[in-house]
Amino acid sequence: MSQTSIAEARGLLNAKDFGILSTISLKLEGFPFGSVVPYCLDEQGMPVVLISTIAEHTKNIASDNRCSITIIADNSDVQTKGRLCVIGNMELLETEEEHTKERYYRHFPKSRGYSQTHNFFFYRLRPVSIRFIGGFGAIHWIEASDFLIQNPFHGQGEERVVNHMNEDHLKDLISYCECFKDMTIDSNDIVRMVGIDRWGFDVFVNDQKVRFNLESPITNAMEARESLVALSKAARQTH
Repeated sequence: MSQTSIAEARGLLNAKDFGILSTISLKLEGFPFGSVVPYCLDEQGMPVVLISTIAEHTKNIASDNRCSITIIADNSDVQTKGRLCVIGNMELLETEEEHTKERYYRHFPKSRGYSQTHNFFFYRLRPVSIRFIGGFGAIHWIEASDFLIQNPFHGQGEERVVNHMNEDHLKDLISYCECFKDMTIDSNDIVRMVGIDRWGFDVFVNDQKVRFNLESPITNAMEARESLVALSKAARQTH
């Protein structure tokens, strides 16, 4: 398995924030059951979801926790779209995993009150294997051990970078969206960084996730600062 294919698969999972959750139906005796769920990634790159006990997919998981999440890239031709299927076992998050929960809330702030009002609980999909199709003929099985890797910023380090960018460099975040994603940002739009990892960072414009990939991997705050400063300079040069 080439590192390029693994990087492309990770890139697709990072780029999106929702997928099709497939569970094994309890009501219909083992038939597959599909539903759409938002997700973000934990410190190792595993999908994390927040789901209600009354939802059909949660009932299915309680009976049999084998499931998958399928993600499809944006493309006009469905046969050439990149797609990724993360197959594994769904497990409840531990109570003390507050940084992972806060990361989810940054991505989906409206969900913060769900667990108190609608019996929502956090789950992570622990991969067994990953199926990645990068396009016609580019078909791969990826081992979970090759796919997962620690986010060096997870926890307070990530929160510091995110808070700093949102509080002191909002104009730069807007500039990134306008210059590198060809977006039009007006005064009513809410732009915010929500996460950073070794390959890039996530920004939301209102409810739309915008993924920015970096040219080189980063592993600490200094490298993050250097990459973001370089991106800001490149954005200014395009004006």
